Amino acid sequence: MNTEIILLVAGIIGTIAFSVSGALVAIENKLDLFGVVILGVITAVGGGLLRDIVFGFEIAMIAGPTFLYISLGVSLAVFVFMYFFGKISWENSKIYKTFFNIIDSIGLGAFTVVGINTCLHNNVNNALPIFFSALLTAVGGGLMRDIMVRKIPFIFRKHIYAVAALFGTMLYYVLYKINTPDLFNTIITVLVVVIIRYLAFRFEWSLPKVHLKDENGLQ
Repeated sequence: MNTEIILLVAGIIGTIAFSVSGALVAIENKLDLFGVVILGVITAVGGGLLRDIVFGFEIAMIAGPTFLYISLGVSLAVFVFMYFFGKISWENSKIYKTFFNIIDSIGLGAFTVVGINTCLHNNVNNALPIFFSALLTAVGGGLMRDIMVRKIPFIFRKHIYAVAALFGTMLYYVLYKINTPDLFNTIITVLVVVIIRYLAFRFEWSLPKVHLKDENGLQ
């Protein structure tokens, strides 16, 4: 399969996944229709926008607004669906949380692949900028989403998140260096990111934290 087609599909999958997660976060925070659409779009295209600005690449969402239109449509669809079915008490249910985690993880894996290949297609071949591009593309939109709803960013407080994207980036880079097919690299990377995120969610894995004691000696 042509690399361009693979990246297009990965971009579409990531856009849909992150638009859904962004719209759901907006609904959880009781934003109106405009807020839901804006937050869905920001989550979907924000990481790529930050990447293009930082690296000086052509702004992808302006040069080819396909992903922007997709995120607009998906965010609106989520709002309409939740408007009619949102009275169901599922926000704190296990099914809802699992769905949110999986859909967000798919977006994370897909945009990790997009971030790597954006650098490669712009003749950036050094590992460090490639890793930074992948992470920025994968987590930048979610970072902006959380800041806009005045929450501590998800990547700093929930299970294994950015670490999963970093591990996926390293895996893809190694596979790329040994010349395995792009389609294989993409599928394996997305699967690994999703699996790591699911396991972290299921078993509540997280990075070490410092637990300071208060004046009463309690943590």
